[in-house]
Amino acid sequence: MIGWLDDPSERRGVRFRQDDGTWQRLTYRELAAQTLRAGAALADEGVRPGDVVPLVLPAGPDFVSQFFGLLAIGATPSVLPLPQALRAGEGYQNQLRAIAARIRPKLAVADPRYQDVVRESVAELGTATRVVAPVHADREDAAPRANGELAVLQFTSGSRGAPRGLRISVANMAANLRMIQSWMGLESHGAVTWLPLYHDMGLVGGLLGGLTVQVEHALMRPEQFIRDSTGWLAEYGRHPYTSMCMPNFGFERVLARTRPEHLDGLDFAGLRAVVSGAERIDPAVLARFVALLQPHGFDIHALMPAYGLAEGTLAVTGVGRQQVPRLVRASGLERRLGEKLDVGSVVELGAEPVSEPWLWQVSCGRPMDGVRVDILDEEGAPQPEGVLGEIYVEGPSVAEGYVDATPEDRAKLGDGKLHTGDAGFLLDGELYVVGRLGDSVKINGQTVFVEDIELELVASGAISRNHATVVAGITAGTPTVLVVTERPLGERLDEALSVIRSFTGDAASARVMYVKRGAIPLTSSRKPRRRALWLSYAAGELKERKDS
Repeated sequence: MIGWLDDPSERRGVRFRQDDGTWQRLTYRELAAQTLRAGAALADEGVRPGDVVPLVLPAGPDFVSQFFGLLAIGATPSVLPLPQALRAGEGYQNQLRAIAARIRPKLAVADPRYQDVVRESVAELGTATRVVAPVHADREDAAPRANGELAVLQFTSGSRGAPRGLRISVANMAANLRMIQSWMGLESHGAVTWLPLYHDMGLVGGLLGGLTVQVEHALMRPEQFIRDSTGWLAEYGRHPYTSMCMPNFGFERVLARTRPEHLDGLDFAGLRAVVSGAERIDPAVLARFVALLQPHGFDIHALMPAYGLAEGTLAVTGVGRQQVPRLVRASGLERRLGEKLDVGSVVELGAEPVSEPWLWQVSCGRPMDGVRVDILDEEGAPQPEGVLGEIYVEGPSVAEGYVDATPEDRAKLGDGKLHTGDAGFLLDGELYVVGRLGDSVKINGQTVFVEDIELELVASGAISRNHATVVAGITAGTPTVLVVTERPLGERLDEALSVIRSFTGDAASARVMYVKRGAIPLTSSRKPRRRALWLSYAAGELKERKDS
């Protein structure tokens, strides 16, 4: 991971987007010098090998120098969300307190803008944590180098429950980076990444995958991407960056903001690896993205949908280079764990228009080199291809385990083995991800996934993905599917209820709740915390607005 510090390139470098829209470029030699000075300064502040140091820093040169400076002296960085990622306020402070209580750090490094809120969050823990701005020594003779055991203490996004601290070893990280670099074919140019660096997709896939092999790379902050999604895309048309990586909502954002005339004079022929992952992949969105870029040289073979999660360090499976992603139409609602799905059409993306998008599953490709993926039934027995079950992963990049792990945690994750809690199936050796078991509900023995319902509601126009989400569970012994929306549905209400009942029939309760803005809890990666939302509803704590 830190080998680049020993022989940093003077020819290649990293560009950092500035607030005024310009770019600052630093060569790897310049970044290495800053990093060694940061390591020396951190050691002067009392950081020792094995210490865990939280970082509350935006994407930029300081992030790179502090992150790798810690690794260079044998310490472990833990990248925490920024206040705006969780709408700041009390919720953010509570999350910081919960994380700090697990780490109990002696020192935290925070951007000056965030130091006060970080200090307030940890003050009552009695840890005497010192919060400092990014540090750099005046000298370049860094503190003695040391090899740490952990590459990062990575906190999960919270979409599966409360954020959990994951022990990602240096060996885990090195294995996953090798997989990613081999799979994507990184050579001279990497990506223009905007993903949050406190999330595994942003840190591992967005930053470390390119930086550790010293490709020409570029970093934006998430809010810069949100403000100027078209400008982000244009960087690929003006420069020979070869890869991009983002969740489905990132592609939606680009499509919502970019018109064909914005791309006049741009060339996207150099894009060879476009990765979609981290959430349910909508084939219609990918098809629209291809249609937008194809007149400007983009090749559909560059699309590489993938599956990964923090517990796997990041990447688990991915569609190979120069393969058009396949779609499988899993017909009907008969979805029982441990039973074969009714698989109908198998087509290449773009071969035909996609109707009823929830029926179509996008291939997430084959396992990465050295990774084994099985599908298990409810008793934990491996299943043949085409059978729906829990996705199980083994490999060298599976995280060591959780901080403060319980026996249940260790049964789920340990010794290179991971029960993901996600449901899917294999077909011709490729993985298709259906949804999360914890976000599903059983109705008459069938498993109904809220992702399916949500995808169909969005496709129908009944709800907006940015202002509504779907949760499900059991209330008073009755299966219940609930749409929580921050915008009143008005005349679309009956349509939304009809869509729900098309999945559940009369065997479940269907309901829509209109709530105040901000009532839907989000993870640090802006995904809905479905479990927390359902528990709030079940406890009677979710309040409905009456002004619709």
